[in-house]
Amino acid sequence: MPSNSTKPKRTIRVGGLIQQEISELLVRKINDPRLELVTITGVEVSPDLKLARVYFSRFGNPAEVQRGLEGLRNATGFIKRELG
Repeated sequence: MPSNSTKPKRTIRVGGLIQQEISELLVRKINDPRLELVTITGVEVSPDLKLARVYFSRFGNPAEVQRGLEGLRNATGFIKRELG
């Protein structure tokens, strides 16, 4: 991820808020066993705040990490609606 010193404070703040909200959704509202060990590690937001790239980690072997990615992709629509 790029250095925070070159990014506007607003994009950093919005990225942090999105990270918090997605993390809470994973714990409280999404009941997908593929996401049990997934941690949202960061969110990078575009300067116009229209796009966000979400970074995650998951404990386990590569196949389990792939399952975590599939779980997140499956939950993308729900996450977008909840953030909206």
